[in-house]
Amino acid sequence: MDTKTSDAAQLASGRSQLIVGSKLTGDLRVPGLIELLGHVDGKVSADAITIEESGSVDGELLAARVAIKGQFKGKIFGTSVSLHSSAKVSGEISYETLYIESGAQVNSTCTVKKPA
Repeated sequence: MDTKTSDAAQLASGRSQLIVGSKLTGDLRVPGLIELLGHVDGKVSADAITIEESGSVDGELLAARVAIKGQFKGKIFGTSVSLHSSAKVSGEISYETLYIESGAQVNSTCTVKKPA
């Protein structure tokens, strides 16, 4: 394996963060995991997305794994979606597997999608 292939493999399985106090408006596409501790207005696409307790998103999430501990308004498209006890979610959720912890505040339309 050459250096370019190795770097690409690391990037694809990487981990990125939008830190507390940050605000992004627009579309964000990230390989690997993105942890959102700040605020996003727009569309977020990644292999896995976590909205931490301090984080919030108004828009759209697209990922194989979505975990929400903070606030979300909009549309979620995920294979596995987890709503933690601190989550506040409103909008639409499209999923194959949905986990909702006791205490999560959910005001959403949920639609099961069949595995591909």
